[in-house]
Amino acid sequence: MTKTKEVVEYYLTTADRCDKCSAQAYVKATGVSGELYFCGHHFSGMEESLLKWAFEIVDERERLLENKAKGSAN
Repeated sequence: MTKTKEVVEYYLTTADRCDKCSAQAYVKATGVSGELYFCGHHFSGMEESLLKWAFEIVDERERLLENKAKGSAN
């Protein structure tokens, strides 16, 4: 039995930047008045209020763990 690796397609790119600090954005929150982009750190600090404001949240913070695992494998 062979294992197949699940391919995950991400929406956010390295060009998407956090609106608070300009780091790479891993979360996009969309509300009636527009879109906000956040790095993992700033989203964590504002998560509760953003969950109330946004009608859609794209959360790709798992990429931080994937990137860390890739870096520690070298």
